[in-house]
Amino acid sequence: MEFAFYCTIGLIAFVAYLTVLYLIQNWVLFYPSIRYKSPKSVSMPEFKENIINGLDGIPIMTWYYKGKKNKPAILFLHGNAWQIGTFAPQLKAITDEGYSILAMEYRGFAHTRGEISYERILQDSVLAFDWLKNQGHSKIVVYAYSFGTAFACALSFFRSFDAMILTAPFASLEKLVAEKPLPFASLALKDKYVSVEYIKKFDKPLLIIHGKNDHLIPCHHAQILFDNALTKDKKLVLTDKATHHSIYFSEKNIPAILEFLKRF
Repeated sequence: MEFAFYCTIGLIAFVAYLTVLYLIQNWVLFYPSIRYKSPKSVSMPEFKENIINGLDGIPIMTWYYKGKKNKPAILFLHGNAWQIGTFAPQLKAITDEGYSILAMEYRGFAHTRGEISYERILQDSVLAFDWLKNQGHSKIVVYAYSFGTAFACALSFFRSFDAMILTAPFASLEKLVAEKPLPFASLALKDKYVSVEYIKKFDKPLLIIHGKNDHLIPCHHAQILFDNALTKDKKLVLTDKATHHSIYFSEKNIPAILEFLKRF
């Protein structure tokens, strides 16, 4: 009788633990900026603010730079924190080469209203891609960093684009969370973000970049994606001493990205 009582208490505590994790996961996974920064305020006046309406009518902020007609356009999807303005300065080396870029904001970040949702953000990514196509860009490369890589991989299932660049990606959120010191947390996830399943069907040129000193998303996630990618036209760049943030913000791998883009 006493054993059954403690088992019941333990079960109730376990369910409560998972419920709390389920309810707070957006606050744990995402760190959006509250104050919006304009292109001019981050010294990137070449970008123009461009609103795309979501399927539910919510205005989605994007920044657009129109480059040269003979070069592919890039759809850029940033990480799980801050806002477009945080990441845009590191795109300058790409715009300087004449590549068009559309950088999309996520719901709940800075100037863009709405609730953070995997399904909605993926829908917005599809709309952003279609907007680029409607501007006459025949070739599109999707470039994503960190959390944005999950949306890039999923987007490849819904739209066909010419190439993909993933910086500091993860194979799946379920696997990543299971590796963290938070017992059973992966059981409470609303969405699994299974990039590895989508990349198994991706048959276009692929560049994956990861830092060997990335403790937030260990580089074996990049290796998993690389090994599972359907395409034979793929390259994996693992950078010594690079962390999760420095792999993007140090611009150390810009030469590899530009070399990859020149192919198109």
